Amino acid sequence: MELAFEKEELLHSLQMVQGAASGRNTLPILANVLIRAQDGNIECAATDLEVGIRVKVIGTIKEEGAVTVSAKKLTDIVRELPENKPIDFVTTQNHRIEIACGDGIYKIIGLSDEDFPDLPAADGEGVTIDGETLCSVIHKTSFAASTEEFRYQLNGLFFNLLEDRTEVVAMDTHYLALAHGPHLKTSEDVNGFIVPLRAVREILRTFANSDEVKIILHRNQILFSDDNSMLMTRLVEGEYDMRYQSLIPESYDGRAIVSRDAILSATRRVSLLSNPKNFSISLEIDPEVIKISTETPELGEAHETVAVESCTGSVRIGLDAQRLSEIFSHIEAESLVLEFAGEFTFLTVKPLGDDSHVCFIAPMRLRH
Repeated sequence: MELAFEKEELLHSLQMVQGAASGRNTLPILANVLIRAQDGNIECAATDLEVGIRVKVIGTIKEEGAVTVSAKKLTDIVRELPENKPIDFVTTQNHRIEIACGDGIYKIIGLSDEDFPDLPAADGEGVTIDGETLCSVIHKTSFAASTEEFRYQLNGLFFNLLEDRTEVVAMDTHYLALAHGPHLKTSEDVNGFIVPLRAVREILRTFANSDEVKIILHRNQILFSDDNSMLMTRLVEGEYDMRYQSLIPESYDGRAIVSRDAILSATRRVSLLSNPKNFSISLEIDPEVIKISTETPELGEAHETVAVESCTGSVRIGLDAQRLSEIFSHIEAESLVLEFAGEFTFLTVKPLGDDSHVCFIAPMRLRH
């Protein structure tokens, strides 16, 4: 095989697939990236059998072929090569790869492509979604997914396929994020699926600039693809905890509207003196201001006030400052709506004028 690349094109493709290569697997080939030139196309692929990514690479084919090589080592080498100089990529005997660029020549030991796992083609029936919309609902929710191994069914993003829309949900025991997406239901037998967190992060990287993404369900797998890339992942097995719906308050005692940037900045500053074991802060909401405060005997105390744009009702509620800041930073709006029903119920946070993105955070007990 003999290929030629521009550095920027090859490096970009390697960085896209590298996240799917396994550095901890007992099978050495799963730490490798497959480079294949066939039928006039060049592609890179990597997989750890849980997540697989395949992307097209812009380059020149002088001789077709295929080989696998360490994903990390190849990416590291290409990253350090000089700019604006072509890269010649040649395979020699015993699956060795020779890379020439400028005045440098680099020889790497590779492996045959014969044992590299096959990745499925993005064929068959599916649904399409705007790429920006897909990445947006992931960004708005995935931060709230649980990372605790014993709650593995919450270690992902739940796509709840309803008749008129899709609810995208992430939660742990402390907070919940929910965003509405377009209708994606294609089968009466499938009412939802859970995409693992690791795959969710790769979806954001792979399809960040895609105009349209095709989604295909295959039993315990799901495929995402556009004209240049394909990502496959196993789904999280089991049923999602549908009790998340009961966490949404049916009514509220009060409602405050506040500048997102102002309350986010104040929360971050005050949290610097919160207890590092639980990051507890107090939010006191009244018709004039929101007072954010904390007191930690070993560190000191802090408080700030943020003016409200409007407010009905009042409450004092304890919250985890880190999780609250995560919520504020993932809501894309100039003004936020905070709705509350008491100091022992979930605080609701959403963008002003948009009910398609809602976050809920559990209260913490305050010292009175």
